[in-house]
Amino acid sequence: MSLKHIADRDDVFARRYEYEDAEVLAADLGVGEDSATVELLDDTAIVVVEGDDGPRQLEFELPEEGAEAFITNGVLTIEVRQ
Repeated sequence: MSLKHIADRDDVFARRYEYEDAEVLAADLGVGEDSATVELLDDTAIVVVEGDDGPRQLEFELPEEGAEAFITNGVLTIEVRQ
């Protein structure tokens, strides 16, 4: 799943921003701060969200270098430096 793909989905509130030196995706996961985690492995961001139906995992393809990902107050932010 790419940044553009997740930003275009109807079931996730997400915004994609393009700047001169970076592309940023901000997605509201709809959960509390302790209910989601994100880890970067090579060129993939792996997000695990704990919901009422159990854990759900999302994977985002990223470039090999220049990517950061973090979750604050249930909002996933992925920043890719260009």
